[in-house]
Amino acid sequence: MKSRWKVKTDVFKRYIEKTVQYYLISLILILVTEMLARHSPVKGFQFVWDHPFLILYSALILTTAYSLSFWFRKRNVIWLLITTVFLSIAVSNSILLLYRITPLTATDISMVTSVFTIMPVYLEIWQMVLLLGLLVAAIAVLVYFGYRAPKQERDIVCAVLLSLVLFGVTSAVMNIGDETGLLQTEFANLPDAYEENGYVYCFTRSLVDRGIEKPEEYSEETVEDIFAAIKGQVDKEAEQTPNIIFLQIESFFDLSRVNGVSYTEDPVPVWSSLLKSCPSGALTVPSIGAGTANTEFEVLTGMSLDYFGAGEYPYKTVLQEETCESVAYNLKKLGYRTTAIHNNTGTFYDRNLVYANLGFDCFDCEEYMQGITYNSLGWAKDKILTQQILGALNSSKEQDFIYAISVQPHGKYPTEPMEDPHIQVTGFGGGDEERAAGYEYYVNEAHETDAFLGLLVSTLNAFDEPTMVVMFGDHLPNIDMTEDELSEGNLFQTEYVIWSNQAQREDYKLKNNKKDLYSYQLYSYVFKQLGMNQGVLTKFHQKYTIEGSHEEEFTTLQYDMLYGDREVYGGVNPYEPTELQMGVFPIEIKEVYSIGGSIYVHGNNFTEYSKVFVNDDEQDTIYLNKNTLMVSDLQPEDMDRVYVAQKAGRSETLSRTKEIVYTE
Repeated sequence: MKSRWKVKTDVFKRYIEKTVQYYLISLILILVTEMLARHSPVKGFQFVWDHPFLILYSALILTTAYSLSFWFRKRNVIWLLITTVFLSIAVSNSILLLYRITPLTATDISMVTSVFTIMPVYLEIWQMVLLLGLLVAAIAVLVYFGYRAPKQERDIVCAVLLSLVLFGVTSAVMNIGDETGLLQTEFANLPDAYEENGYVYCFTRSLVDRGIEKPEEYSEETVEDIFAAIKGQVDKEAEQTPNIIFLQIESFFDLSRVNGVSYTEDPVPVWSSLLKSCPSGALTVPSIGAGTANTEFEVLTGMSLDYFGAGEYPYKTVLQEETCESVAYNLKKLGYRTTAIHNNTGTFYDRNLVYANLGFDCFDCEEYMQGITYNSLGWAKDKILTQQILGALNSSKEQDFIYAISVQPHGKYPTEPMEDPHIQVTGFGGGDEERAAGYEYYVNEAHETDAFLGLLVSTLNAFDEPTMVVMFGDHLPNIDMTEDELSEGNLFQTEYVIWSNQAQREDYKLKNNKKDLYSYQLYSYVFKQLGMNQGVLTKFHQKYTIEGSHEEEFTTLQYDMLYGDREVYGGVNPYEPTELQMGVFPIEIKEVYSIGGSIYVHGNNFTEYSKVFVNDDEQDTIYLNKNTLMVSDLQPEDMDRVYVAQKAGRSETLSRTKEIVYTE
């Protein structure tokens, strides 16, 4: 009779033998994944051949995941589930890369609910049906095998031990790779990082690499030493306090920077004029082709994404729970009312939740806007922002800070030529007709956005309050450009412009300076022009240039403010979440009445997104006009509770009115 130790040893050996098989299968799956990521079998093979350490390590990661199957009696079902999930992620990344430059990261998966809202823009109906069919088929196969698969012998002690050993080996190899430089640890350019390091390693890194790593020398004394140089700078009385509007323009830049391209007319004449006549410069942003929320984060907070996890969106991680010093909080100290405006759904990037942690009083999004028109891809046209910005300015007695975000020139761009484009483009794409067609479409959308800039400037020029507008592109368009195609700057550079309706006054202090900036320096630079210095990072940026000797201090301050002990604030977070008002003009009910067996709800500021609820049950709502909603074929009963909610999609409620109790 075998001893218990001998039995355990034999089981462990069998597990090891099976693990070797899993490792060989993992190598094949890694090869398939790299082929999918590069849309080319040849390039996939070439990457595997050129990067043996990365491939062997990536296979070890997958094998460690496979070891969890030994914990279950239906081992093969768990193995199949892990394989299905792995290949689903690989296929999703391959599809995503057809429409944007940035690969799929762990943060993207956490944003899946937001992705559902824009899928119709990127995919045809038949493609969505096909994906849904494949998903249902995969689930059916897993359920079938789960039911039919035989149970196998299991030794939970040996299974857990094997997983721990593999996890330890994987961690040790990662540490060795980090120390020796065999593994890249900082992904300044996400697309390049995935291209150079392989999808499995980079995706795994994005799973575990979140937030800002604690500096080795972090302590109260270290922070105090860093802060000492700026601590003596007390908050100034601002020399100028105009309304301040930051306008973040989707996928926008100076199109004259594109080499060898001709246009039938200047596609962005307003932008070209502003660049020449106003303070302006190159703006280095953290992303290419996508990642609007990360440019937004840097501009609003003065923090750099370089020190966060690979591919991380702070809107989906730390800002879900924590407040953060921002330009909005800093201007509230000076009595400003703070408003965010975006002509897209309010739930994208969880802005309807995050803006309360960034100091905004109000968020005006697509669901609260009247008279929106849409382009052929379904993105709201930017001209709507003029009336929304003017409405925000007129709705408050205080000075206003408005952060407006446009969306119209967003991709994906069509690959078929436009039938009758207003602006025709020649010389782009190097013979790639689909790419040329996409660029021509983008140029015409950018032209309309440029016209919106002209409308906004002329409207505000006649506005009777001093108003400054800081305009900038959030990133280059998703056209898969190379730096060789740009006459100046790099792929991470757009431009910014500072315009004011006070520029003609002789005592106006802003001069036509030309200064290149990083997006995290922008608001501090604007504050300096206005004689403002509110905020820790404001003072830091106004005193130091980050490149070089002060990068370590910058990292330490960011860590302390978001993840550390908040020594810069005396150990207590001074920022409380705001009570975020949804809509510059919130929806409200005035009365509910019944006519001919239908309910009519009378009130203010209703839109197509307004839904009537009776006793907490959503009703099929007919939008008649901004003052009236109707629910047909429903006779209310005495004491029914009625309210209206603004819905983003089918499930998310952005806000709701007070209830009215119906009485006959």
